[in-house]
Amino acid sequence: MDAFESSANAPPSLLERMKQRTDDIAQRAEQRRQEKESQAASSESADYFHRTFQEMRTAVLAKVEEAGSVDKAELVSFLDGMVKDVQEMQQFLNESSMFLASFQIKIAQEELRDVGALVHNKIDELQPKKKFGFGKKRVEKSSKSKDEKKDTIDHSSIKDKKDSVFDLIEKQFFGFKDEKNKILTKSPEEVENRQLNLYNLQECRVVALGNPGTLQFASLHGCTVIVGPTSRSAFIKDCTDCKFIMACQQVRIHNTVNTQFYLHVTGAAIIENCQKVQVAPYNLDYPELAEHFRRSGLAPDTNRWDKIEDFHWLNENEESPNWSVIPETERFKNWLE
Repeated sequence: MDAFESSANAPPSLLERMKQRTDDIAQRAEQRRQEKESQAASSESADYFHRTFQEMRTAVLAKVEEAGSVDKAELVSFLDGMVKDVQEMQQFLNESSMFLASFQIKIAQEELRDVGALVHNKIDELQPKKKFGFGKKRVEKSSKSKDEKKDTIDHSSIKDKKDSVFDLIEKQFFGFKDEKNKILTKSPEEVENRQLNLYNLQECRVVALGNPGTLQFASLHGCTVIVGPTSRSAFIKDCTDCKFIMACQQVRIHNTVNTQFYLHVTGAAIIENCQKVQVAPYNLDYPELAEHFRRSGLAPDTNRWDKIEDFHWLNENEESPNWSVIPETERFKNWLE
């Protein structure tokens, strides 16, 4: 054995071991620093959400107080603005849910429900009511006064405004709800940058290709949901025995059992209070998919589908038993056939 081989096979010297130990300590210190910065960033994000959400809430409450003094000609437009404000609060909460704790989300949802109820009650209060009374017998058709004619015209206007108010309430929900055993579809033009809502569906198949802005699904049972690339977040809760095929920036899943997710997610993927969740990479394929990815702003080459964070599993030394990867031989592919 020559001197070179002897040197190569020699055990590390004391200096080398000290250097390695120093490097290890420095690496752990850097890791702790990054974790601390991440926690600080999350805390700052939560603080920003709280301030902004409260500002939005205060603005809506001020409008509710002001609504009674709005001129009748501007009333429908003013109520429309209040409804849109509540929708924006909901969207802001959906997009911020990734960095909020469960109790923060719960508080915000309760405040949002309260604000929505106040807006709904104010709309009901300001809806023009039909006037009923015991009228006198007509004397002559031609003897109507100008005031009576004016009253007739006002009633026609009242009906239009009342119909418009009902339209405002309906506009708060875009998607499908309370359906059973149906095939439900939305076109790319319909979902473009909008929040797609699915609620209380049983044994339904939903297809919404295109570019939704956000997704919010709740109380789905035995459903298959196929969605094109979504620009921002997805929030899913209270679902059982479902299959979701979706691409988004971040996803948060609550209280969901025995459900599969074929995911393309570029940011955080979080489950909470879930069991028997399975995941696989997004494998939807259709001619416009590449263009829809481009419009969504999602990076096609970045997919954290198997980097699931379980907020209810605190043991860092063991993997969460609440989710698993779907074996390749068991993955379904032909979703649109």
